[in-house]
Amino acid sequence: MSLETSAHGIPFRIGPDPVLIRREIIDGGPGLESYRNVGGYDGLIRAITKISPVEVISEIRDAGLRGRGGSGFPTALKWEKVATHRLSEKYVVANGSEGEPGSHKDHFLIETNPHQILEGILIAAYAVKARKCFFFIKESFPEGIRILKAAREEALKAGFVGDRILGTDFSVDIEIFVGPSAYIAGEETALLESLEGRTPKPRPKPPGYPTDRGLYNCPTIVNNVETYAHVPHILRNGPDWFRSRGTSKSPGTMVFAVTGSVKTPLIVELPLGANLRILVEDLAGGAAAGETLSGFYPGGPSFGILPRKDFDVSLDYDALRGLGSGIGSGGIIVLSDQDCPVATAAEFSRFYEVGSCGQCPPCRIGTENLHELLEDVETGKASRETIVRIKKVAGLIKGRGNCGLITASAYSVETLLKHFPEEIDEHLATGLCRRNHRTPHYQNLATSGMLLQGTVL
Repeated sequence: MSLETSAHGIPFRIGPDPVLIRREIIDGGPGLESYRNVGGYDGLIRAITKISPVEVISEIRDAGLRGRGGSGFPTALKWEKVATHRLSEKYVVANGSEGEPGSHKDHFLIETNPHQILEGILIAAYAVKARKCFFFIKESFPEGIRILKAAREEALKAGFVGDRILGTDFSVDIEIFVGPSAYIAGEETALLESLEGRTPKPRPKPPGYPTDRGLYNCPTIVNNVETYAHVPHILRNGPDWFRSRGTSKSPGTMVFAVTGSVKTPLIVELPLGANLRILVEDLAGGAAAGETLSGFYPGGPSFGILPRKDFDVSLDYDALRGLGSGIGSGGIIVLSDQDCPVATAAEFSRFYEVGSCGQCPPCRIGTENLHELLEDVETGKASRETIVRIKKVAGLIKGRGNCGLITASAYSVETLLKHFPEEIDEHLATGLCRRNHRTPHYQNLATSGMLLQGTVL
């Protein structure tokens, strides 16, 4: 089955019932004209001319939209907290940092259809009566910065951004904020620190929850790029239409990135509740010739690794939570029997060590210790006492920092020990890695070559 490749070299498929990745936009390009041709900004027009901010939040609640950035938190609940806050000064922030290993969907959405994200941000601003919005994007994504700035200018000239939008009393601006590339800058309170001109370091919570004490100590919505992208479609088509896809508790679609040891790494949008095995084996081609699937990270390393027996899980919040994992931001990293789970976990432990901002001693010291101990296992320097120390360090550091990085680093290691004990035993017994330390490739989805004929599923 052939693939399409985006203008920026990203392989993807058009899903069976697409919402965010649509043929008309892919063919027409990321500009305002192609977006308006498919009803773009009609959701904003309806919101600000026909219904109240309270009704907007009600429709988002009825749709059951949950955050697509990792936690799956109900979007309407977050918006309602900001809308009803006693302070009148409020902000809306889009988190476009996308730093989790294996996650590539937000960059793809920015490159292919930035206006649906901007429209979602504007609707959120209307819902909470904010007059200023920020779109945080990392300096390491120059093409996305260019595309977003161009889209913002188009929206401004068309009257969708600025003073008295479409002749109403609603006025709002969006600033494209270029921030540092550090992984920790994607944590929502560290992102706010960056917006305020400081080094991105997470704030203590409580009291620093953004909905109460956000940007400039004012109530602030911080949502993921894909979360905002769904909003205009809900306002244009209604909650029931949105709920016609997905499951009752995980309605709608989600954009997934499949990387690692598969034949065809790709981006694809599927209804929540889709079967993971179908995604990996049918759409991503399964493992390479001569290899078999052995495990996977369903939501990037922060949600841990799961074994081969769980490949038939449904891709929704509750099913993965039932396995002690999570859907994360939709970045699925696949391992084959030729990849070493220990080497992969060690690689991710180094990622967390480097990614730590260092302000919380348990995180600064604990991530370093976990990396060193896993490297000892991988390189034949470990003993049974090493495994005892790994378990002790992981147990001690969880929940001991200002953000989730410290817990993610521990959980990534704990799931390795839980689901792949035979790999640990073999490394300890032989002092060798029979897979020659091979790890799956997840860093980059971009491909080179000519545009291929796409496939509609």
